[in-house]
Amino acid sequence: MTARLVVAYGGDSRSQDALTLTADVARSVGAEIDVVLVVRTDDPFGAPYPPVGDVGPLTEERARDWLAEARDVVGDDVVVRTHLRRDRSIAQGVIDAAVELDASLVVVGTASGGPASAFTVGPVATHLLHASPVPVLLTPPRYRSAGTLRAVYCAVGTRPGAQLVVDEAVRTALRAEVPLHLVSLVDVDEHHGAGAEARRRAEDLVRRTAEAVTADPRTTPDTVVTIEIGQGRSMRHAIDSVAWEPGSLLLVGSSRLATGRRTFLGTTAARMLRHLPVPMLVVPRPAEAATAATAAGGAA
Repeated sequence: MTARLVVAYGGDSRSQDALTLTADVARSVGAEIDVVLVVRTDDPFGAPYPPVGDVGPLTEERARDWLAEARDVVGDDVVVRTHLRRDRSIAQGVIDAAVELDASLVVVGTASGGPASAFTVGPVATHLLHASPVPVLLTPPRYRSAGTLRAVYCAVGTRPGAQLVVDEAVRTALRAEVPLHLVSLVDVDEHHGAGAEARRRAEDLVRRTAEAVTADPRTTPDTVVTIEIGQGRSMRHAIDSVAWEPGSLLLVGSSRLATGRRTFLGTTAARMLRHLPVPMLVVPRPAEAATAATAAGGAA
């Protein structure tokens, strides 16, 4: 079955960045694109929708014009479908569309937070990140197309559900036929003597993960798996120490606070996002991990 990628669209520059990234991913993995524009129904108590402002007065004709323009952004080499929907919540309308279309992921744009590489996550993206049942791909501001994916990075962790993120990264790298980089970021104050031990633990974790991926029956002798350890006095320094390839993306897991099979952007991922120069894909926490965590909390 051909994968379907949903992109939350609003006709603005952020939406066009998200659509450009979606097209790069679609070309890489042989997927099709569903452009979803949600016109918010009248709600006198609702806040305006960044990034396009209050779309309540938006006419259906103008919305369809934007959707037609979206096709031109992608081009003819990828199958594109457009959907005009109405909902009191933009984000919920996108989530409902993703579920109905059986989408593999949702792509959403972000704004610049000041520094050239910083993401600022608005209300709609925030809602998606804390409620989506499918992975959410965050597009950096002013995203520049590489045509196709060039590499997949995966943040390796130890919490329940970490293996799901690695599995998703392996599938993506194999489908796109690109190298897989397993990453651990260590932000420590080396002046207090914790740097060497923290790095040793990170290296051991990533090495064991790399061995497991290499032994995975899905991989082939041609599969390139490398290890990246980023370290610095802060998360920014740790991220800057990694050689991020243009045209790549980073997969991260959801917080332990995620309920059921839902995404939830954790504090570490949020810190990474402020400095990350490549798109971030947030993978939902598996339902069994969330159930186990709830049970453990109740027994405590």
